[in-house]
Amino acid sequence: MNPARLTIPILGLAAAAVLSACSAGGPATAPPSSASTSANVTASPASPASSAQVSVPAGVPAGLGALPGLSSTGGASGNDALALLPAKFPLPSGAAGLYGGRTGGATAVVFTVPDVSAAIAFYRDALPKAGFPLAADSLGFPLGFTGSGITEGVIGVSGNAVGVSIYGTFTAVGEASAGSGSTATAAGSPTTGGGSAAGGTITIAQDSTPLTEACNNATVNLEGDSDDVTLTGSCQAINVSGDSDHVVVGSAGSVNLSGDADEVTVNSGSPAVTKTGNDDMVLAG
Repeated sequence: MNPARLTIPILGLAAAAVLSACSAGGPATAPPSSASTSANVTASPASPASSAQVSVPAGVPAGLGALPGLSSTGGASGNDALALLPAKFPLPSGAAGLYGGRTGGATAVVFTVPDVSAAIAFYRDALPKAGFPLAADSLGFPLGFTGSGITEGVIGVSGNAVGVSIYGTFTAVGEASAGSGSTATAAGSPTTGGGSAAGGTITIAQDSTPLTEACNNATVNLEGDSDDVTLTGSCQAINVSGDSDHVVVGSAGSVNLSGDADEVTVNSGSPAVTKTGNDDMVLAG
C-alpha cells in the first residue's frame, strides 16, 4: 500500500474523475468532501505525484490514470476483470468489464455503465446493504467505502466508466468460485457469476444484479433481491427465497418460491411447483 495519500482538490462538475493513492491506515475520519454529496461532482489530480500516473490500459479513460492498481500492461478484461471484485460487491445494471489488475498492493477494476451518475446513486444505496459501509473520507471522489478485510476503497468516474480501487484482504468473486468445491457462489458479474457446479449447488446472494449461470443439473438457491437471472441448461431445483426476482431457466425438476413477487419462466418441461410466498408466478416459456 502506498505510504502517503495524495491530495486531490475538487475542480468542478466538468472535471475528469480520478482516484488518488491510499494510505495503509485505511479511511480517514475527516468529514466528507463536497464531492460525496453529488453524483455529478468529480475530481482531478493537481499534485505532481498524481499527474505522473497518466498511463492507462487500452480502453480505460485517461481520467482514471491515477487509479491505484492500474497498470498500462497486463491485467484482465471483460468478465475476468469483474471477477477481481470482492464477492457480493454490487454491480449496476449494464456494467461491462474493461480492466482488472493488482499493482502496488491495490486491486483496480474499471467497467463501463450506461450512466455514471445513476451508478454512483446506485452505489450509495447498494454498498451498505451488501456489507460495504460508506466511508466518511472519499478522498475527493464520489464515494469511499470499507468492508470486511478492506482497509480502504474508492469509487470514481470518468466518461462512461466507473473505477473501483481497493486496498485490503478480501475474497474475490473468482476466488470464491475456484475454492467452493461442489458449491458455487455467484456474486457480481453482469453476464456470469461465480460459476456452476455440476449436480451441486449454486447460491446467488447478490442483490440487483443481472446474471447468467450454466446450471449443469445443479440446485440453485436464489437468496438475493431484485435479481435478473438466466439459467442455461437443466437445473435439478430452483429455490427462490429473495423478493422481486426474475428467473429464466431452460428446464427444472422443481421450482420452490418462498419469497414475494418472484417470477420464474421455464422454457421447457413441467417442473413441480411450490409457492409459499406472496404474488409469485411460474410461467411457461
